[in-house]
Amino acid sequence: MEAIKGAGPAKDRPQEMSKATTIQRNSGKATASRKTIMIVGGAIVALLILSYISMASVFPASIKVSPADGSQDVAVDQQISVSTSWLRGKINSVTVKQSSLNPAGASLGDKTINGHLQDGVFVTDSGPLKLEQDSRYEVTVAAQLTEFTLTGPRHRDVTQTFSFQTITTPAPIFSQDTQVVPMGQPIVVDFNTPVRAFTYQLNPDMQSSSSIDSSNPTRAYITLANYQQGQKFDLTITGATGKDGIKMTQPYTQKISTTEPLKVEFIPGDGEAGVSVYEQPTLKFTENIKNQGDADKLLSVDPSTAGSWQWVAPDKVAFKPDKDWSNGEQVTIRLKGGEQGFRGDSGSFLREDVSATFTVIPDKVIDVNLSQQRVYAYDSGQLIRTLICSSGSQATPSLTGTYSVYAKSPAVDMSGPGYHAPHVPWVLMFNGDYTIHGNYWATRFGVPTSHGCVGLPVPDAQWLYGWTPIGTIVKIHY
Repeated sequence: MEAIKGAGPAKDRPQEMSKATTIQRNSGKATASRKTIMIVGGAIVALLILSYISMASVFPASIKVSPADGSQDVAVDQQISVSTSWLRGKINSVTVKQSSLNPAGASLGDKTINGHLQDGVFVTDSGPLKLEQDSRYEVTVAAQLTEFTLTGPRHRDVTQTFSFQTITTPAPIFSQDTQVVPMGQPIVVDFNTPVRAFTYQLNPDMQSSSSIDSSNPTRAYITLANYQQGQKFDLTITGATGKDGIKMTQPYTQKISTTEPLKVEFIPGDGEAGVSVYEQPTLKFTENIKNQGDADKLLSVDPSTAGSWQWVAPDKVAFKPDKDWSNGEQVTIRLKGGEQGFRGDSGSFLREDVSATFTVIPDKVIDVNLSQQRVYAYDSGQLIRTLICSSGSQATPSLTGTYSVYAKSPAVDMSGPGYHAPHVPWVLMFNGDYTIHGNYWATRFGVPTSHGCVGLPVPDAQWLYGWTPIGTIVKIHY
């Protein structure tokens, strides 16, 4: 059989077919590898882009200022530097405002500092800005920040203000008001910054000791060795050293006073007459009383009267008798003072025992009408007798007001500038040397001629003397 032209031996064909197949397979593998590389590369690029965008979201473009916003006690040798995140923006302008501060941290005045950035540092025409102590700085920065998004870069205009405060010079925080120091407590001195030492003077000088609060070194204490109520003096802080060694630059003075002694007002007042039989005597203190439960042992009524002390307010106590007072009765309220007595909220106390005596309105009243030059005697509201009198002259007028007879004497020697009258009879004493008495030297009555007393014809004076008990109300008026 004739062989096919151009064809090799039959045994060679399978080998040729194997090579072709191998070439085809290798070509397919290369294509697949290129596709894989492209897919992987694209994924990596996408991942990088997403990562960058994610990082840009987590760490957004920002303005950076040093000293940091809110910093305290910044050293004055620091410089103000301003920048933005790397490749994320540019600074358009920087404005710096300085506020000088008083010891309490309040502004004493503001000023704007002109300048610009040089290599990221704020400088003025004379060079880098020199910070000052006891100042607050506000740095306002206008910038354009770049943000990366899925749609590409985006620019954003931003203005931010940062503030910081420089190191504080030690100084006490004093007020114009007087500091009142309660009993048993020290003088408190608050500084504007922690201190490790201070010196002071008291004027007038007095024994004292001082300390700094270990848990709060901005506070110091000055303890008086001999505390007394009602002291007034000046405290001058002459020096102080802060925790960083900064020293106070000037003295500061504060007025100090210790607690004023407790005071009390008696109602009715001492010597008051014509008090109602229904009166509930009251004591009003200058402070609220802390030991109100001691009323029964500190207060007493003379003559002893059944009743109870009741606090009608934190600073007011009243005695409520079980029955009405008697007409003409004299009542004395006594209160024990001293450190064992009542104590006010501030620790104050009465320096000494005090008392007040009042007279309950009696059945009998002596009414002296200076215009009429008459004395009217009333008993239980009924006019018993009318007497003619001679009261004080224009040069030495009689008193007016309501009083009570506190003493009587059948005869008294009287004298004064330009007169001497021995054995003046039937004397009723109602206010110091002012009396109602018999006048044996007068030539006429019904006109004011005396040296201030109320003179009566001797027989009338004798009658009135016998009719009038101690405590009788004397009303003198025109």
